[in-house]
Amino acid sequence: MYKRISNLNKKASLAIWEAVRKAERGQTLSEYGVIIGVVVGVVVVAVVIAFRGQIVAAFQAATNALSSAR
Repeated sequence: MYKRISNLNKKASLAIWEAVRKAERGQTLSEYGVIIGVVVGVVVVAVVIAFRGQIVAAFQAATNALSSAR
């Protein structure tokens, strides 16, 4: 009888451990997603700041082209 209860306890413990491990895996994936999102955001802001002059010039050229087309 004791051996049967022991086996049930082991199975229950393994099932709980597996559920916890899967939850942690999902949490880790979410954390990596947040980190990647922050890094991408910083890179986009850095690129916009670095190329601000060229971006403004391109929009100005487009505005001038549209104005002269009227």
